[in-house]
Amino acid sequence: MEERCPGPWNVCVLMRTGRDGAVEFVGTAKEALAKLRKDWPIRGPGFARAIETCQDAVRNWSPSYLARIAFEEAVREAGLAV
Repeated sequence: MEERCPGPWNVCVLMRTGRDGAVEFVGTAKEALAKLRKDWPIRGPGFARAIETCQDAVRNWSPSYLARIAFEEAVREAGLAV
């Protein structure tokens, strides 16, 4: 069975990468999930919600826009908001 990931978000999430204040665009639940799983600075409640919501979106269990909202919350919680 082929896994189908949801398409890109209508609006990308901007976040600081922590490297020289560079800004990065995250445009899909799959990209957001990869960012969350790799060296995320603060693993609080927003992080946990974003992981769960992005996984659900990638599995097509929930709408992708919910993953974007949860990821934005995790970005703010981690102090990476632009």
